[in-house]
Order: sequence, then C-alpha cells, then structure tokens
Amino acid sequence: MVKYESVKIYFLLGAMMLFCIGLSIVFFMQQSLRLDEAQSLWQSSRSAGNIITLVSQDVHVPLYHEMLHFWRLFVGDSVTSARAMSLFFYVLSIPAIYFLGRQAYGRNVGLFGALLLSISPFMNWYGSEIRMYTLLTFVTILNQYFFVKILTKGKLLYGTEQYKSLWLGYGVTAVLGVFVHYFFFLSLFSQALFYFLRSSMFPKKSFHNFIIVVGFLLVFMGPWFAFVLSQGQAVFQTPYLPTPTTVNLFSTFSQFLFGFQNDNLNTVFLSFWPITIILGFLALRRDMRLSPVSEYLLISVIVSITTAFFVSFIVPVFVSRYLIFTVPAMFLLLASLFESYTPRTAISFRFGLIALMLVMLSIEIVNPTTPVKEDYKQAALFVAEHATVQDVVVLSAPFTIYPVQYYYTGTAPLVTLPIWDRYSHGGTPSLKLEDIPKEVAQVSGSSQNMWLLLSYDQGYQKNVQTYFDTHYQQLLKKDFSPGLVLYQYKLRYDTTANSLIKPTTTSAQ
Repeated sequence: MVKYESVKIYFLLGAMMLFCIGLSIVFFMQQSLRLDEAQSLWQSSRSAGNIITLVSQDVHVPLYHEMLHFWRLFVGDSVTSARAMSLFFYVLSIPAIYFLGRQAYGRNVGLFGALLLSISPFMNWYGSEIRMYTLLTFVTILNQYFFVKILTKGKLLYGTEQYKSLWLGYGVTAVLGVFVHYFFFLSLFSQALFYFLRSSMFPKKSFHNFIIVVGFLLVFMGPWFAFVLSQGQAVFQTPYLPTPTTVNLFSTFSQFLFGFQNDNLNTVFLSFWPITIILGFLALRRDMRLSPVSEYLLISVIVSITTAFFVSFIVPVFVSRYLIFTVPAMFLLLASLFESYTPRTAISFRFGLIALMLVMLSIEIVNPTTPVKEDYKQAALFVAEHATVQDVVVLSAPFTIYPVQYYYTGTAPLVTLPIWDRYSHGGTPSLKLEDIPKEVAQVSGSSQNMWLLLSYDQGYQKNVQTYFDTHYQQLLKKDFSPGLVLYQYKLRYDTTANSLIKPTTTSAQ
C-alpha cells in the first residue's frame, strides 16, 4: 500500500511537471523577448569574466548569468533554449515543494502545494522567462526544506551523519541563494528572526552552526560586495520604480494566487482579503495555535514582503517578481489551512481555488494587456522591412535597445534617445526638455525619416513625443503592444547630403 501511494504521488507530480512544460511550449516559449530577458541574453553572451564586471554594475548578483552563459554554450543559443533553463528550475520546484510540504505537514499538504505551484498564473508567467526568478524559487525551497527538517527532526537526528548533511545542505543552499538574488537575504533574515523567537525548538549547538553558515556567507559575499563598491556603478542602476502604496502591498498577494489581472478583477480579489483573514481565524480557533512550521512560514512571507515594502520608501525596490521566493511558503500555508476544516468544506475550498486559478491562468494567457506582452519582435521586424538606409531608427527609453537589436536586421542605423553607450560607466542618462533639440539633431544627422519607437516611460516620453509632433510631420503611427508604439516622422525632403553624413550609432554598438 505504501509503495502504491508513493507511485501515485510521483505520477501526479510528473503530470504537474508535464502540464507546466506543455503550457510553456504552447503559449510562453514563442512570445517575443521582453526587455529584461533581452538584457539577460546580452549580459550572458559575454565571457565569464566580463559577466562578473557587468553584473557588478547592475542591481543583481552573478550566479544566474554565469549559469545561463554556459547553458547557452552547451544547450543552444536560441531564445527557446535560454527560456528552457528557467523552465527547468520551475518544474524542479514542483517536486521540491512537495517534499518541503510533506516534511512540514504531510503528503496531502505537500501534494496540494505542488498543485498550486503548477497551476499558478504568476509562476507560469515567470516559469519561462529568461531571468533568475525560477532559480531563486527552487533554491529557496531547498533551503527551507533543510531549515524545516532541522527544526522538526534535528533533535531526533542530532549527532548522526544525516544531521550533519542537513546543516551542509542548509549552508550550501544559503550561499547559492545570496548569489542568485539579493532578496534571498530576506529569507535568511526571516529564519534568523524565527530562530531567536523559538530557539528552544532547535537542537543544541544550532546557534553555533548558524554562526558558521553566516561566516561562510561573509567569506563568499564579502569579496563580491567589495568588488561592487569598487566599480561604483550599482547606484546608477537603481530601477525607475514608484514608491509603493498599500494597494501594491495587497496586490502582491493577489498576484501570487491569480497572476496579473485587470484593475476590475484585482479590485474584486482585494475585497476578498477580509474574508480570507476571517477564515484563517476560524481555522485557528479549531487548532488553537499555529504549529512551529506554520509560524516560520508565515514569518518568512510576512517579514520578507513587508520589509521590502517599507525599505521601498527609501529606495524603491518593491516588485512582486523580486518576492517570488515567498510564493511556495504562501501556498503551503494555504494548503495547510484547508486541512483545518471538515473534509467536505476543505474539498469545496480546494476545488474552488483550483478552478479560479485555472480561469485566471487562461485569462492571463489570452489577454494581451495583463500582463503586457511586449511585442518587440514584430516592431523590430516591421521597421527592418520598411526603413531604408536613408532613415534612422530611434529607441526611447535607451535600454529598449536590448530586445529590438536582437530581432532587428534592417539597414537603417539603431540609436537611442537620449544617446547611451552601454559599454561606458554609469547608468542610462536622463533627458531634460532643453536638451531634446540638440540630441535629436545629433541622432538624426541628415536622415530623411525617423522611426521613433516609444516604450517604458522614464519621465521624458511625453516631452519627446510633443517635440516631434510639433517640429516634424508624422507619417505613421502603429501600436504593437500596450505602451509600445512606433511613429514615423519626415525629417527633411532634400536628398543631396544623405551619403555624406551618417547619424551617430554609439548606442547600437
């Protein structure tokens, strides 16, 4: 019977993994490169040593980019193969969360947590993105598994080889995690907070072992921080993000469950939070108190998200994808909550949640605006087909050069407004209103037509568009995706100087 149950569970986990793979191949792999993905490709296309330097000048850590570099060397250099690495870690996270949930609560909770992870609109969206988020999720689950097992089984296993292996696994995953994303420190901070609140639950000498892990973190991260500071560029790469509001805070929880939806649906989901809290308190009335593991998982979710929220009032860094590592803990808490109700009520809640998440996943797939499916591919192909050697293609914001250049095969030069050299020190420049005429003259040269692709407003997009509309004749306007708009302007009508002066191409190098 035990063997039969194990086979059944592994079959179900395999089916969940195949579901995510199939969904990715059919719907996500073929989408146009998004901005962040193109930047990952550009960075990982450099040598291993140059990647270290480039990432040190960015707001990330280098492990993912180095892994992607070698993955592309051995697996393939296409967009699909690069996305496959993210998908690989996503599908591995499904059995990983099962084992974490089984260790924390039992098979049923682990299996339902894995199911939620596999049908999550939020996770499926980032499951194929060429970024570090699925790797971060996978490493966090592994790290939490070792932490939870030390908490629940440490006293029983104390002094055995298995006990030593738990600490080794915990230390290795902690070191790997901080090199995947800076936000992993929030997970470690939550663990430290829980330990000091519940240190009596851990085996003896645990504090000594945690100090050793911290020592290894300092040994490995110290040189990295010193190198970042020596570059002196990371401060210029701070994302252009608004200060979050409480709506952003609660929307993050909604996105984790239901993905990116329009404002009307988000309003409905946000209105459910009081009901969810009431249901949680009703469950607590039955159990009287949270289990130690539930306390830890709850702390890991709440502390990580609220810390990022309040820090963002000083340095805006509150982005839901940066907090993706809290999703597995949130799903396991939700799965354990259902276990607190009567079987009939629990089944109703489970099926209702599964159905709702699948509906939201379908909406997220077919809706072009939630989330915005940036179609840089079609924009680049359109310009390549219609622009001539007498034209110039201008991209604003400057960093959109990454996805456009990947697809662009035309003869007209690519430039950015404001002018930006990706290989020089410093972040992307800003653009003042009084500088627009000078910069436009510099990038246009003697071109006859300018193709202006606007996206990712950095605070000056309206000024740029107003300047062109009031100084040049607009010949064409074409929308490729929400916020991604292509304009064609007539700059001049003479043709005698076309072969003498070429526009600057600094940003396209």
